[in-house]
Amino acid sequence: MVDVYLENVTKRFGKFVAVDRVTIKFPDSLFSVILGPSGSGKTTTLYLLAGIYKPTEGKIYFGDRDVTDLPPKDRNVGLVFQNYALYPHMTVYENIAFPLKLKKVPKRKIDEKVNELARLLGIEELLERYPSQISGGQQQRVALARALIKEPDVLLLDEPLSNLDALIRLRLRSELKRIQRKLGITAIHVTHDQVEAMSMGDIIVVFNKGKVQQIGKPQEVYNKPKNLFVAGFLGNPPANLLKGEFKESVEGPLIEIEGTYAYYDLPLNIVKVLKDNNIRDVVIGFRPENVEILFEPEDETKGLLLYGEVYTLEPLGREVIATVSLANGALIKIILPPKLSEIKVGDLVYVNVPNDYVM
Repeated sequence: MVDVYLENVTKRFGKFVAVDRVTIKFPDSLFSVILGPSGSGKTTTLYLLAGIYKPTEGKIYFGDRDVTDLPPKDRNVGLVFQNYALYPHMTVYENIAFPLKLKKVPKRKIDEKVNELARLLGIEELLERYPSQISGGQQQRVALARALIKEPDVLLLDEPLSNLDALIRLRLRSELKRIQRKLGITAIHVTHDQVEAMSMGDIIVVFNKGKVQQIGKPQEVYNKPKNLFVAGFLGNPPANLLKGEFKESVEGPLIEIEGTYAYYDLPLNIVKVLKDNNIRDVVIGFRPENVEILFEPEDETKGLLLYGEVYTLEPLGREVIATVSLANGALIKIILPPKLSEIKVGDLVYVNVPNDYVM
């Protein structure tokens, strides 16, 4: 298997810049995920890797090999599409075997490979059926087997689970990751689904407006977002973001959030950064799950302290999502355990975010 490397890659369609000076390394044998909203450039990037599109500028490497100008057939990639793209007039067996038949591989070798992959993907009983006779989840397994039978250097996955029912999608997420690990293949998966990205990816590449916003391990991207887009895009609910102003008062340095009661017991390292860079306008962020609800503030309370009214409660079984309205009209989301049943809509509460969880 190989590392995949994009070096200052740009792709334009007329005046529209779909991918803008992107440099990424997808590590050998890992499951990498390109995550972003619709129109962010993630699928265009995948098609550049596949050879379907050619970069306007920049280079693409598979290992030490420059594949920038190579057509798809010479790149040894397996590509799985969102819509399965199976041949309706062929059986499951014939669909899987088709890439090897084009290469004129001996029939005995084809039989061996088809049956091996069918067992791996749990579709051995479907080989004589046609695509119209099997479910969507089974069709996607067939499409995956057809991509893998070529023994590709790189497996490219273009939102392959998005058309499936929720339970099938959940099952196939773990199956895809298991197969990738078993084969040790370099996989690059495109999705707009952050849960899919977090649960499957060894590495996540966050895209927006044709540019890479952040690259890192799932928990790193989630807990330490590099910018406001990443903080606001990841998470369900996403991070709460509040505008504030850094001030030095008689009580010490603090961040004031206009129009509402808020106190932030600033750590010294953050105070130093703000002072050294003469920063006044800031944005404070925190994840909905990293908070404590108090009816009265405690003397030893450290971190960000907000005050507001419980606006709505959304029970979701294992958790409750509370929306708290601040005096300035801002709404923040908080995830609570169901046991906090004493909290009611209309209650006035303090929301404490410990320093370690303030972004």
